[in-house]
Amino acid sequence: MEPQLGVKIGCFFALLILTLVCGLIPICFKWFQIDAATGRHRRVLSLLGCTSAGVFLGAGLMHMTAEALEGIDSEIQKFKMQDRKGGKCF
Repeated sequence: MEPQLGVKIGCFFALLILTLVCGLIPICFKWFQIDAATGRHRRVLSLLGCTSAGVFLGAGLMHMTAEALEGIDSEIQKFKMQDRKGGKCF
């Protein structure tokens, strides 16, 4: 096995384990349980949930925007080539 491949696999598993550990930490603390939350505590948990949802939504939209721009660019190039040939555009 090449050293670079070993490093990539090692980083993959390290990232997986780190994500799982950090994601499961809130389960261990009573402070993060929504059933025990009241008043201001509930608002803080709601704000944290909204923030995390916004991060996921933003990442997804950014990913889709990059792919959409690639598609738009290729269509514009086709349109320009067709216009140069004197063909009908519409």
